[in-house]
Amino acid sequence: MTITKEINTSSDPKSDNRTIYWVLVVVSIFVIVISGFALAKRIGQYYDSFEHPLFAYVPIASTSFTFADKPITIVEETIDDKPFLHIKYGTEALLLEVVIPPQQPLPSLFDRQKDWFTMVFFADRSGITLSEFTEGISADEIKPRLGIVTRTPFGVEPAKEPRFENLQQPENASSGDVRRDRWRFDCYELNRDGTITHEVKRFPEDGRSLLRRQNYAKLKGENIPERGDGELEEYTWEYGAAHKVMPRAPAITFEKQALRGAGWTLPTAAAGFLVLVVSFFFAIAPTRRV
Repeated sequence: MTITKEINTSSDPKSDNRTIYWVLVVVSIFVIVISGFALAKRIGQYYDSFEHPLFAYVPIASTSFTFADKPITIVEETIDDKPFLHIKYGTEALLLEVVIPPQQPLPSLFDRQKDWFTMVFFADRSGITLSEFTEGISADEIKPRLGIVTRTPFGVEPAKEPRFENLQQPENASSGDVRRDRWRFDCYELNRDGTITHEVKRFPEDGRSLLRRQNYAKLKGENIPERGDGELEEYTWEYGAAHKVMPRAPAITFEKQALRGAGWTLPTAAAGFLVLVVSFFFAIAPTRRV
């Protein structure tokens, strides 16, 4: 005798669960679209209101050239058994001690001294394409500036007291690359009027380190610490030029990022994406056979 058993699929709990997952997929897509559009709008508003220059750099490749109708020469010299770079600009001159001796006898002066010295033309190209910038330079519509940045590994005192005195490494080439908080940057601009301006900068504190110090101060009820004076700042010509003499560039800081003003849009979009992935895979999962 054969017994036929009918199954009512409309009351199958597995089918009901699959329907719920598909509903979650649709809802999460809707949430992602709405929050993503709001996030993009906030980012656009941030950059519309926050104007900053965007510098382009052209490295110098010659030790003798003319800038602003004034001759410039760069010569390597030895004074009292110490190597120096002697830079003449019109009636002005710079004598820079070679703080990181070259490891290899490379033919170009700029290649030999690239670990600590760079000289660049630079100009603001914000709001225009790179091709428009190049055309503006060629047509003399954009006046480039001329800058020099040097890096001295142990040129400043540490920004914070060391926690473990007995673990401090001696000052050598290896520790000089690691101790970025001790780097000193001398930034010179050779102005078109024949003068030379000079500023001293230091390596910027990592954003996570600053945030930890600020959170610790909040817990202790102390004054909220801010960045120290004299740090390299993003969106300045010194910041971009200093990258060329660093073994490793600094991390992007948190203070001037558009996502700081994202508000509810960023976590909502992230949560919607997570729900979308989970619900979609549950919705298309094959039926388990018992």
